Amino acid sequence: MKTLELNKDSSSDIIATVIGRGTHIKGSVKLKNSGRIDGHIIGDVNSDQDVLIGESGIVEGSITARSAVIGGKVQGAIEAEKRVVLEEKAELEGDIHTGHIRIVDGARFNGKCYMVKETDKDKTIH
Repeated sequence: MKTLELNKDSSSDIIATVIGRGTHIKGSVKLKNSGRIDGHIIGDVNSDQDVLIGESGIVEGSITARSAVIGGKVQGAIEAEKRVVLEEKAELEGDIHTGHIRIVDGARFNGKCYMVKETDKDKTIH
């Protein structure tokens, strides 16, 4: 199994919150720092830093973060100021708003992608 990594140039490479496999949450989740989700969330996920969705992770809602690395399933929009990475087993049904994107061969993406320039930060749709 491939290990999902945070942004290498990030000063907050520490994952402060882990929502483990087998955990189910109904409702929005707000993370102060970076977080990894291997469980199932029905609701939006918001983070000041990075969000990693492991291969067993499922999010039914939007994700807002500095960066998002998706290895599992997401049904909802992703808004990530820096970057979005869709790993090999990722499945995304929703639009992406980001500065940079990487889609690994094998990932599934159904939606629209909006590339946001640094000068467009204030215009990003929430």
